[in-house]
Amino acid sequence: MPVLRQRLQRSRFADFEIVTAGSGSYKNKDPKLQLVAIPLLKVVASTHGEKGGDSSSVLSGAVESMIAAPKDWCPNPSSTSCLRVRGDSMSPLIPDGYIVAVDSSQHDPMALDGKIIVAWHKDCSLTVSRFKSYDHTEVLEPENRGYESITMSAKDRWKIVAKVLWWIGKAP
Repeated sequence: MPVLRQRLQRSRFADFEIVTAGSGSYKNKDPKLQLVAIPLLKVVASTHGEKGGDSSSVLSGAVESMIAAPKDWCPNPSSTSCLRVRGDSMSPLIPDGYIVAVDSSQHDPMALDGKIIVAWHKDCSLTVSRFKSYDHTEVLEPENRGYESITMSAKDRWKIVAKVLWWIGKAP
């Protein structure tokens, strides 16, 4: 039976390859599943009413751990990182304590209407919210209707830092 056991063990697991984020333009024509190792930073992106981290920390914050994700979930691996979420203004979509994967190369407001983003303001720090554009007015809208929307006026100096690609969390 050892031959049968070896064959069963081989067929249970798909072949995969780890591709480290930021590794450049490596192209692999092998049909193996490719994963990207994404840094989980010691950075908090808050929801409305909470205090988050600094905008520069999305690019160069201290690394807490690594998360592996399918390569097709990370269109720009060298610009992708993960942050923890604090607060409940994005609940039930993104609850408090979840982890969001963000792409810091995607920050063009024209391409992000209706998308979930991370924005930065000197008083609010990093904030996770849905970005909406109405004519010439840009707004950060929470999912939880118990919170007010935030208008992103030029005088307030809000800055879009990254697009949220996906999120994960532990089951209760």
